[in-house]
Amino acid sequence: MAASDVTKPATRRRRVTKHPDVRREELLDIAWELCRSDGFETMSVDQVTQVAGVAKGTFYHYFASKDAMLEQLVERFGEGLFDQLSAAAASATGNGLDHLKAVMDAAGSYKVEKSDISYASFLYQPGNLALRHRLFAAWRKRAREVLLPVISDGQADGSLHVASVEGATDIVLLLWFEAADQLWERALGTHDIDEFVNTMIAGAASVYQAQERILGVPEGSFTVPIGPQVVELTRQLYHTTFDRKQ
Repeated sequence: MAASDVTKPATRRRRVTKHPDVRREELLDIAWELCRSDGFETMSVDQVTQVAGVAKGTFYHYFASKDAMLEQLVERFGEGLFDQLSAAAASATGNGLDHLKAVMDAAGSYKVEKSDISYASFLYQPGNLALRHRLFAAWRKRAREVLLPVISDGQADGSLHVASVEGATDIVLLLWFEAADQLWERALGTHDIDEFVNTMIAGAASVYQAQERILGVPEGSFTVPIGPQVVELTRQLYHTTFDRKQ
């Protein structure tokens, strides 16, 4: 019998072994893409494992549950954001105000790129209040590490007019975090999508205006990065939030 007549056994798909950190990041990347396309609520463990080509046991080796994986997604978002803000502060040129503008521009770009509003739809769920406070405490610490030297430089070169670098930093951080919580609560009390969007956008403008006054810079120094993409993401946030409550 000719060799060509021999039936060859089916080729088995070889299992690819990856470093644990690589596999974990891969699963998080897949989960995030599914969240962006289908939403946090719709995304399932089955979807993640099917796309990744791994067993459920592999998923649960890295994450205790779907919620635990979502928490790590949000944590990773924060780590990436503050790494980018640190890089922006280090590479910016000009005076202290220019450095602060660079930091804020980097924050806006990163949030839009990573669909920050999609993260908010998870982070601001009522059941995640404790998680949000814990993450905000860690993020406030990272934000202070970026912000304090910038305000200090701005005071020294005269581009920022503050009585106390420490005090001004504290108040700006209150705007970035506590004011964001208050804005969200106010937006939840709106009656339709247009009112919700307008409340969020006007609230962001108020935060920027307050920051200008705290730092003693001319009005209009900080421009709210509101464009069609941000408006659309805010509308998506409305649907994600209120559809869940129905």
